[in-house]
Amino acid sequence: MSARILAGLLASMLFVGAPPGTVPAPVPGPALRLAVLPCSNIETTFRKFHPLLAHLKAATGHVVQLVVPADLAQLETDAAHGRIDFALQDPHTYQQVSRLFDAAPLLQARSLDGTMTQSGVVVVRRDSGVTDLAQLRGRTVMFGPRTSSPKWVAAKLLFESKDINVERDLKVFNGGCCEDIAFAVSVRSVDAGVICDHFLGQHGARQKELGVDADALAVIGRTPVVPTRILAWRKGVAAETVAAVTRALLEIDPAKPAHASMLASAELRGFVTTTEAEYLRALGGPLPPRRP
Repeated sequence: MSARILAGLLASMLFVGAPPGTVPAPVPGPALRLAVLPCSNIETTFRKFHPLLAHLKAATGHVVQLVVPADLAQLETDAAHGRIDFALQDPHTYQQVSRLFDAAPLLQARSLDGTMTQSGVVVVRRDSGVTDLAQLRGRTVMFGPRTSSPKWVAAKLLFESKDINVERDLKVFNGGCCEDIAFAVSVRSVDAGVICDHFLGQHGARQKELGVDADALAVIGRTPVVPTRILAWRKGVAAETVAAVTRALLEIDPAKPAHASMLASAELRGFVTTTEAEYLRALGGPLPPRRP
């Protein structure tokens, strides 16, 4: 099923079963488009974010459709041509396309455990005999997508700190979410993988469904810490639209069961305001100069 068809189906389903009188009057104009660079397939990404999109329509009256760019280049092109309105992206992705987005307001996502940082861990099978990154030279390692800060950018820094050139010294596979990577390691399809640091501790039930035995995996390395994802608006979106959606996102309360379920689906804990300066300090590096 194509992304376009999925978007249409989900948009039409947003208010099935909504109580009468709880939905604001529809807002004139085209739907808002939220871009997310996922690590999983398109269908899974739509399922994860559908409750959040339904919440935004209930809170603001705006229909929000999910756009899933294939890679960073498509995200940049879509933003440059006005085909998306806002984007939830990892810090190193934002670093490369920030000139297309407003520096304010920016919202930073809280991770599932409520923190504002994320990192990756390198896992191997406990019975593999591998206890150190140096032992992975010449072996197959599965990383996340190249747009992932913890599972690619930070992971490369980790290996480089051990004098291992990822492209030269490893057999690299890119792509897949934590579930895919952990499963590949578990069934010995790859020798090691990089997954999000929270995965082994917070997704036990899901791992069992996939046939992944967390106890069979051992962590042999941890990447540098990077900030969690940031939500930024494309330049030119109406200020009142930005304000309404931003307010709705900030009002999400993980203490409320309905909100907690919605956030868990999207693997988030909520949003907080930030500034570009604060975000860059957490990232540990300057942005490139903004181009017109």
